[in-house]
Amino acid sequence: MQRGAMVVVRSVHPPPVVIQSVRSFKVRTLASGAIAGYQMLMSDIGGLLGVTARTATTSYYLSALTRLRRVTFWGPVATAGTPVSVTLTWTNNSEDFETPPITKTDTSISFDSPAFLDLRPPKSSLSSKWHSSGLTDPLAVINCPSGSTVDFEIDWVLDDGPNVPSLNGPVLVAANPGEVYHHPFSNLVPVGLNVL
Repeated sequence: MQRGAMVVVRSVHPPPVVIQSVRSFKVRTLASGAIAGYQMLMSDIGGLLGVTARTATTSYYLSALTRLRRVTFWGPVATAGTPVSVTLTWTNNSEDFETPPITKTDTSISFDSPAFLDLRPPKSSLSSKWHSSGLTDPLAVINCPSGSTVDFEIDWVLDDGPNVPSLNGPVLVAANPGEVYHHPFSNLVPVGLNVL
């Protein structure tokens, strides 16, 4: 071999692969009405991420597990000089794990500057962990005016593994079997996606 020549190492077998990799998805929603003290559940995030219609009324979650990475609010002012606020309280309570609630809020009275929050779940809190898509435990309490834009960034794993059973999703109305839908909650309706 000549000096400085590149040595190529070839494997004698295929390398390991990750079968079910973590994916990330951002869902933009618009508030069709004001939201005052809505208790957002972990199942709300699972439904917002997406469900597959089994029948016209039944569904499976796309992912058995989800993790909320970030939520961003823009609360528009409807009348000059009349304040609007956006507020989120991380609620971390279960039978065996609790952390103090943390509330963040912003207020605006200007058309040019909406009330704004850009939040990640508190580090090491229950809200920052992976959860079953169908779990009805509380995640956060949200307040925002009508017309607010709210973005949700969600981590998830496609529910297609042989050792992960499909998880029943929310009840649907007049769905087309086999289609994927993004399930709204409270007054937050996904933008540009199949909604039911």
